[in-house]
Amino acid sequence: MTVTRTRSDRRRLAVAAVIGHLVVIAGAALLREPTLWFAVGMMGPGLCLCVGAAAVLRRSVGRPGSAAKDLDERELLLRDRAHYAAFQGICLLMLVDLAYGLYAAEQPDSGSLLSSMTAALFVFGTSLPALWLAWKLPDDDPEDFDEGIPA
Repeated sequence: MTVTRTRSDRRRLAVAAVIGHLVVIAGAALLREPTLWFAVGMMGPGLCLCVGAAAVLRRSVGRPGSAAKDLDERELLLRDRAHYAAFQGICLLMLVDLAYGLYAAEQPDSGSLLSSMTAALFVFGTSLPALWLAWKLPDDDPEDFDEGIPA
């Protein structure tokens, strides 16, 4: 499997993942009786897009996105920055979830509405470190990948 190495490719994948997450969040917001099947129909492809793109991004950002024990100083700094940015993003998503919970409290099926929104926002939150790294990492040095080619 070819790993995406350029910043522009990673950014395109990050945008695709964010679009998938927004489709899932919109589906969770529409998960009521009149629009139930439309919302479920939205959430399936949106979930495939966001999870698939996030999985490819996790592979393309490589070691700084992992919990590897042998990271160098630069990779440790990138990982820590990504995790801190993701923590701030998750805090923002919790505020969105709280606001939606206050809105949904008036609905007769408020428990299922809030549960679906919390799940959608949780899935988005888990991909934030990979999204941040995909957006911020510079392009890889091509010399790092010319191992088998004589100079």
